[in-house]
Amino acid sequence: MNKKNLTFFAAIVLAAALLAPGLRAAEPQDKDAVAYKQAYSLILEEKWDAARQAMETLISQFPKSGWVDDANFWHCYALEKLGRAQEDIFKCYQDFIKVYSSSKWVNDARANMVRLGRELARLGKTEYGTVIKALEAGQDEEIRLAALMALGDIGDDEAVKTILSVYETTINAKIKNRILYMLAEVDNAAAKAKLREIALKEADTKLRRAAFFALAEKGGPETMALIKEVIGSSAEAEIRRSAIFALAELEDPGRTAFLLDLALRDADEEVARTAAFALEDIKGKEASDALARLLKESKRTKVRQAALMALAERNEPGELALLKEIVLQEADKDLARTALFQIAEVEGVESVEILKQVLKSAKNEELRRNALFALAEHGGPGIADTLFDIALNSQDEKLAEYAAYALAETKEVGRPKLMELLRQTKSTRVKRALIANLIDEKPQESIDVLIQLLREDPDAEVKRMAILALGETKSDAAVAVLLETAKKSESADLARHAVRALGEIGTPKAKAALIEILEKK
Repeated sequence: MNKKNLTFFAAIVLAAALLAPGLRAAEPQDKDAVAYKQAYSLILEEKWDAARQAMETLISQFPKSGWVDDANFWHCYALEKLGRAQEDIFKCYQDFIKVYSSSKWVNDARANMVRLGRELARLGKTEYGTVIKALEAGQDEEIRLAALMALGDIGDDEAVKTILSVYETTINAKIKNRILYMLAEVDNAAAKAKLREIALKEADTKLRRAAFFALAEKGGPETMALIKEVIGSSAEAEIRRSAIFALAELEDPGRTAFLLDLALRDADEEVARTAAFALEDIKGKEASDALARLLKESKRTKVRQAALMALAERNEPGELALLKEIVLQEADKDLARTALFQIAEVEGVESVEILKQVLKSAKNEELRRNALFALAEHGGPGIADTLFDIALNSQDEKLAEYAAYALAETKEVGRPKLMELLRQTKSTRVKRALIANLIDEKPQESIDVLIQLLREDPDAEVKRMAILALGETKSDAAVAVLLETAKKSESADLARHAVRALGEIGTPKAKAALIEILEKK
């Protein structure tokens, strides 16, 4: 089924694709390449100021060029050669590394920062010493990671022994994470034992979770048994939930039955709920049947809701029929609400008809209200007529009011239709909703209706809102009725509002009316 949020997601993906270096709109590549070569030749000739200007021009004219990172690096370099303040040059290189972290010039920029930072620290600016230590640690980390990768490729006993020693001694989380995935790839008894130990006993929760997913990538019966062991243990709930998602990634024939049993029977409701969510990513009828069974058999609302949302995301035939049944039965109000939200996310005639049926027959006020807003959000043929009918004829005053608000926000509805509803409705709530919309719209064409409401409607609040709307029109056509209200109304509150509305209009005619009120003519 076509989900509305997928449309939005697709738009984001498309935008990202258009911005990606490989797919962006083509710059005049020949021009930017020529510009860079000319600017770089100035660097080689040590014409630093001319080089600086040339690099700045390239950056400005070709912001999406593949040469822009090179230009930014050499711009910093030229500034340094021109003798600019060391702090400024340091920051220039620092900003370069942040923006162009994958540039081939990053290591050069980092080396220049280390050199500048040491000099600044020697001059008494000790804060640069801390930055330099971090930079040097970063360089060391990259070298160590490269060495670890090489050892992982070798994979013999001695290499594994070294890798395990690094895991035990390093405090670098990035290196530890990389090691976990290396251990999963190596066919070595010591590696397997260490990975098992980490998955079962590691004190660092993040590393323990990473171990589950490293194991899941490798797969196999031993991994399945280990993850089941963790899930069935007395480990904290967060660890067990991570293990559940790792298990869902395993291509194991017993995983669906295991997750179903866990969702139905585990004492921890959050763990059971996670098991229901995990079933969403398992393809096939067995997982769909398991989710449907959870909907019927689970005694816990959160688990049933998770199963419902997981089932809805699978986009399988019969989904809408199941959701409709849950909503219209209204046996479980929380589940019915969740099902209604899922229906509202589905585009098409079938979902619209279900929403209309809920609006017509549901006993629960919240369900009817949510169905109404979902219909308004859908839009399309006949929706405006449905909203108009509810606003005009519903015996539920609140629902009629919501329909009026929704109708006013519907793009397909013009001003004449709202004026027609305002003339016909007997509902004070609907009148207030429509007048509130008129105030926002500053309507010239609605003055006659507003004047009629001010003179004839029995509700004081409707009269007050009509006065406010008339003031917003800035029209002389409203002056006479406002003057009449200010002078003759039995309500002092309405009279005050009428005077303020005349002030809002502010035309010569309105000013004359205010003077008349002052002089009590």
